[in-house]
Amino acid sequence: MATDAPSLPLGDAAEVRPLRKKRPRPADAAFHAAALGAVTITMGALVWLLGAILASGLGSLDWAFITDPVSTSAERAGFNSALRGSLVLMLITITVAIPIGFAAATYLEKFAALSRSQLEGNAYARQRRLHEMEAAGATGFGVTLKRLEVRASFLWARIGPPVNRAVEVNISNLAAVPSIIYGLLGLALFVSFVGLQKSLLSGGLTLAILVLPIIIIASREAIRAVPVSIEQGAMALGATRWQAVSRQTIPAAIPGMLTGTILAMSRAIGEAAPLIVVGGVAFGTQTPSINPTEANDTPLFAMPLQIFDWADRPQQDFLDLAASGIIVLLVVLVLMNAVAIFLRNKFSRRW
Repeated sequence: MATDAPSLPLGDAAEVRPLRKKRPRPADAAFHAAALGAVTITMGALVWLLGAILASGLGSLDWAFITDPVSTSAERAGFNSALRGSLVLMLITITVAIPIGFAAATYLEKFAALSRSQLEGNAYARQRRLHEMEAAGATGFGVTLKRLEVRASFLWARIGPPVNRAVEVNISNLAAVPSIIYGLLGLALFVSFVGLQKSLLSGGLTLAILVLPIIIIASREAIRAVPVSIEQGAMALGATRWQAVSRQTIPAAIPGMLTGTILAMSRAIGEAAPLIVVGGVAFGTQTPSINPTEANDTPLFAMPLQIFDWADRPQQDFLDLAASGIIVLLVVLVLMNAVAIFLRNKFSRRW
């Protein structure tokens, strides 16, 4: 026979008392106040700078400012040469950086992680296929090429893992290198060693090297976000590893890879230090052509260089022109970031 449970006493003993609010420690309150003050000062300075730029630059900003070439006279000076130069620079940078960055990210994320035993297994598999070809009586250039492939596979099985680790560490470190160092590298590599002129081509290649680590890191994160089960499912249905990566993983990661690329381009379009080192100019009688094939014969014009030159002059009219150029550059940056946000929101998937 079940016994009745004892009833709880009513009254003060059953009353639910609220917990006392924990008092913040003095150290926590001081840290919170310091962080809030730092954010307030930073945002206030940003708002003040934007207000000062808009007040100085809106008066000089018109359609003639966008379409007129650069001039020594403030009344006739325009921003067209710098706009054209920045457009060609971005075309060259995208053309060079995207294929190399995407390929490097795919290799480092999907193929460089193979251990030495896995690489040796792949090399022995190639060696067995070579023996089968020789047993079937195959001769000629194809067999010779297969032998070279087998030797290269065994060599890479020995040196591949440490080389991959060194490459990954250097890519992570290169993302934090100051931009002026890339300018010195571009000057030494493309101008002095390769023999290119101090032109839009050498500037675009320098910016491509500058953004390459950022593109690789962002692309690797986008590839890593795709569930590995998609790749494994494709391989279970008979696809090779390369087919599974190229036809399943990479298409799913493309939105994130493009978003990181556009953000990297947003950094490149505002860089002035590496272009100054490579040989950028702020004034020239030649109007830059928007044809990238003529970039090696075109002086290195860019929006940051033109803004820097105008801001360095003592006349107030040129300072107002510099403010107008900053507004144009900010609009371009906002548009590029808006495209990145649109691509992320429209094509991103939740796994």
